[in-house]
Amino acid sequence: MLRAGPFHTALRWTIAARGLSLDRLRDRLAARGQSVSVSTLSNWQRGVSRPDRRDSLRALTELETILGVPPRALGRLLDEPAHQGRRQPLAPGTPMAVAHRLRADLDAPAEPELDILAVHEDVTILGPDRWRSTARIVVRARRSGVRRHVVLQHSQGDTPPTFEAGRDCELGRLRDSPDCGLIAAELVFPALSRGEAYALEYHTSGPVTENYHGHWLRAGQQLELTLRFGPDCGAERAHRIWRQDGRVPHKDVERLRVIGSRLVYLVDHDIGPGFHGIRWNWQT
Repeated sequence: MLRAGPFHTALRWTIAARGLSLDRLRDRLAARGQSVSVSTLSNWQRGVSRPDRRDSLRALTELETILGVPPRALGRLLDEPAHQGRRQPLAPGTPMAVAHRLRADLDAPAEPELDILAVHEDVTILGPDRWRSTARIVVRARRSGVRRHVVLQHSQGDTPPTFEAGRDCELGRLRDSPDCGLIAAELVFPALSRGEAYALEYHTSGPVTENYHGHWLRAGQQLELTLRFGPDCGAERAHRIWRQDGRVPHKDVERLRVIGSRLVYLVDHDIGPGFHGIRWNWQT
């Protein structure tokens, strides 16, 4: 990440690798004569803002020392335009034009009407060839009157996943692109007021052809992902995975605990942009 960037993602994962809270970083910077607020550090690692003033760049130099990275390892990433590396394809090989077409077929607006605050998903691996999940997404309306949300799901293999509405919403129209393995589902719910939050729940299932599961997310969202393995299968090892976009392979970010070969848990309350998920090795 220090080689490829972007700056905010490299900063975020460097901080996570050192196990330091933003409060501790603020205090250590203050001890070195640099005054940087926790909110500013948070904005830097989320891509909301970047250190560009002279005092901020001095603080960044001290921050590199505190984090134990080579000089200019983070600073040189600021030489790249801020927008680079932030485009988020839905999945490797998924043309964005297809995703836009499916959304347009369901009358989804070009500008989002909802902010996704959190994604919670409980996935059960029923066996070596099938999974099912319950997903709960927390949204907040950008305007009054919003009552629909389109969910995009990339299938594993040739069979598209099934969709069912859960609590507090109904399943509307479906559109799919079999060639790309992409399906779009419309969730309908009571009209929201501007600024109002709401939780949508839906159920999906499909065949297992890959040994990973995850989501494409934007900066600042929350993720809670649970993998449960059925009696006919189990996991020997598991890793948190991440990738910036669909042009690069997954990276193993950290080893995750496998509880009794049946349960793996991942939670992050201030996600960086990209694909986040869990990869596992089958128990032999």
